[in-house]
Amino acid sequence: MAKRHLYLQWDSTDWCNLRCSHCYHSSEGNSFHKQFKEPMGLEDVFSMIDDLKETAERWDMIPRIAISGGEPLMRKDHLKIFDYTQKQEVITNLLTNGTLITPIKAKEIKERGIDTIQISIDGTKETHNKIRGRKFAYDKAMEGISNASREGISVVSAMTLMKQNMDEFEEVIENSYLAGAKKVGFKTYVPDSKLGAKDPKFVNSFEVYEMLKKTNSLVEKYKGKITVLQSDVLWQIFQNGENDLIKKSKENNTYLCGCSAGFRMLSVLSDGTVYPCRRLPIPIGNIKEGFRNLVLESEVMQDLRDLNKIREKSLCDKVVHCRGCRAVAYAITRDYMTKDPMCFKEYLENDKHKTK
Repeated sequence: MAKRHLYLQWDSTDWCNLRCSHCYHSSEGNSFHKQFKEPMGLEDVFSMIDDLKETAERWDMIPRIAISGGEPLMRKDHLKIFDYTQKQEVITNLLTNGTLITPIKAKEIKERGIDTIQISIDGTKETHNKIRGRKFAYDKAMEGISNASREGISVVSAMTLMKQNMDEFEEVIENSYLAGAKKVGFKTYVPDSKLGAKDPKFVNSFEVYEMLKKTNSLVEKYKGKITVLQSDVLWQIFQNGENDLIKKSKENNTYLCGCSAGFRMLSVLSDGTVYPCRRLPIPIGNIKEGFRNLVLESEVMQDLRDLNKIREKSLCDKVVHCRGCRAVAYAITRDYMTKDPMCFKEYLENDKHKTK
């Protein structure tokens, strides 16, 4: 089996030039997207990268960091950070809104060994601009895709799936392809925990099921033009039967794939606060405590690795290769160990029964 990645997502800054309605920073009370917290200095950032690399080597894994924000390109020392990750041979991805990627910036990014970036596109131009709170957002993001692509950077267009844009995914695919993106996909929206399932942006389990079925056909339709990703953890529900890897994982009760919270990832905020996942806002410490200690010693991380607990609460046999989204479970039920409310297993089973 290929080595797993040890993954760290870092909010390098809280500053942003957009005002997205669904942003984590907005839900955390920072709707102005300003740097209120004391940000990590360059020395602490380099120590975090060193720790990631050393821990990955010790665990026989591959170190990978995704640099996000806010808007990461608004951090003045971002090129120095890219230089350092390249020096340390840490795979680096950039998660950006794309609006600041000029031809010069694309060249600077490429020169620093960053071969893949993710740019957010949340629907048609009208929808995207409304969600992102700026009239220039869509056109500048598309320019960013084109500029990066011309430099040989592989661009992934990423949509956050919400009620207001769920019917626009094919437009995102088509326009991303025309702009030069190589891949396109979506992640489901995590509702505001104060609203839970009543959040007007939240896409329920039946809607997710219908969306994934539609996406299956789009994968074939756009084959050879752009790769339509099937990366959300709930895609695992569609898997028929069990291969040898799944059987072995079930026999040994070991994690195989799906939601990786608790196993091989951490999310670090701009001030060093650590979450198990950026979508799961439960502080478990500060990155200065060390990657190893946070992963192994945190009670929350230990819970997230307890497949038996999740199996008992979710009554699901796909725990070793799915686990649902622990963040959505937490946002709606306040229990990160329970069944993912977006799970559509019953609808799939009903459809299979009807076709027999």
